[in-house]
Amino acid sequence: MAAAHTDYNDSVFINCPFDDTYTPLLQAIVYSIYRCGFIPQSALGTDNAVDNRLDKIIRCIKNCRFGIHDLSRIELNMAGFPRFNMPFELGIFFGAEKLGAVKQRNKSALVFERVKYTYQQYISDLNGIDTKAHGDDPLNVIRQIRNWLSTESRRTTIPGQARLIADFQDFIVSYPAVAAAAGLDPANMPFNDFCLIVEEDVRVRI
Repeated sequence: MAAAHTDYNDSVFINCPFDDTYTPLLQAIVYSIYRCGFIPQSALGTDNAVDNRLDKIIRCIKNCRFGIHDLSRIELNMAGFPRFNMPFELGIFFGAEKLGAVKQRNKSALVFERVKYTYQQYISDLNGIDTKAHGDDPLNVIRQIRNWLSTESRRTTIPGQARLIADFQDFIVSYPAVAAAAGLDPANMPFNDFCLIVEEDVRVRI
């Protein structure tokens, strides 16, 4: 969710594809962030027609110490063009960390690919960074996010991998019924509504 009052050090910016194919991975990202004690932030969290999309993204990045960036969507679309949104937003995040105010200098990024080091073929300026490969597997996403947040935040309240994965798997089983009970379509769920369902699930577990 894109709550302006959320603390900078608790906030994680999500930069990834937002389509049906990516939904299982996005669900794993959002659940992992909440279950580790943090708050996801996304441009999808607001729906104000007079609020420019790029302004939303910049605002989210400014308000987040942490950022998850998935560069795996490199296929050409039906018109023969690639998607540049994710690399562009990663560039803004890097720029904020390198050139922003003092508060921005402690930013931490987790960069996902489908296959490790594929980025060297299309964005060589990133050479030297340690990307993580998820292989389109939500459980790999969970493991990598958990380990990254634990290392970078040094918080002792973050659950272990096995507990986090088990909780997520339980959630995914119960999610369709919970959504239906709330009068929502689990196959066409607005971002904020999904976040609220995850929040409640995590609240009960901890």
